[in-house]
Amino acid sequence: MDWIRKYQWLAGIAISTVLVLIWLPTLANQLGLEQNLFFAVHGICAQSHNLIMGDVQFPLCARDSGIYLGLMTTLVVIASRGRWRAGRLPPLPVSLTLVGLIVLMGIDGLNSTVAELGFQAVYPPRNDMRLLTGLGFGVAMAVGLLLVANHTLLAPDLIDTEQAPITGWRDLGLVIGAVSVVALAIAADQEILAWPLVLISVIGVTGVMSFAIALPISAVAGLSGRIRHPRELLLPGSAGFLVALFLLALLARWKIELEVQGLLPPPLVP
Repeated sequence: MDWIRKYQWLAGIAISTVLVLIWLPTLANQLGLEQNLFFAVHGICAQSHNLIMGDVQFPLCARDSGIYLGLMTTLVVIASRGRWRAGRLPPLPVSLTLVGLIVLMGIDGLNSTVAELGFQAVYPPRNDMRLLTGLGFGVAMAVGLLLVANHTLLAPDLIDTEQAPITGWRDLGLVIGAVSVVALAIAADQEILAWPLVLISVIGVTGVMSFAIALPISAVAGLSGRIRHPRELLLPGSAGFLVALFLLALLARWKIELEVQGLLPPPLVP
């Protein structure tokens, strides 16, 4: 009977997922999410090479979308492997591979910048390359941020110093496989798949901003190296989130004013 309950649980998740996917486009259209999210992150992204899936334009550019989708996907895989308290760098070959993913995005970004400045690029800049190199960078970023968070916030005895977020090639293969599913979903170019990815990317960028702001708040509050339960992060996390929202609104307003004055090109509003 245990296997029946197990499959009922999995079937419930599958049915709920399908219903959410079907319902999200309608809700997004009713709320005007496409334009609202575009302007919500308007001040922190150039938004000149945005992805379009079906008829949905992502609020972040292709590279930034890749970064935060890669980040969020990698964190989910790490969490599913029970590595939230990992405190050790991955093995040297894996660490060098992660550094290589960062370098690849840097090379692609430099190539795109050269082309945009009117010089001869090594290869024509393309959104698929921006997306893929961004996804790779997001994988490395997730590992780095998790280690920083653990060593900065957790009580020392809670950090698993013998465990790395990604312990070897098998773990890295699982992460790359999960990230590849995201890339294939985008390549499918279906509106029904677009909205979950749009929301995940926006949650990712907002989460990183909130985390960066919450760290100094935690230090001032004397919480650094003393966190033993997630509830202890409620105050600095909430403060970081609210400050992040304020900065997003402030930067968006400032950028719009520059666009209205003609000092920046007009936005590619969806």
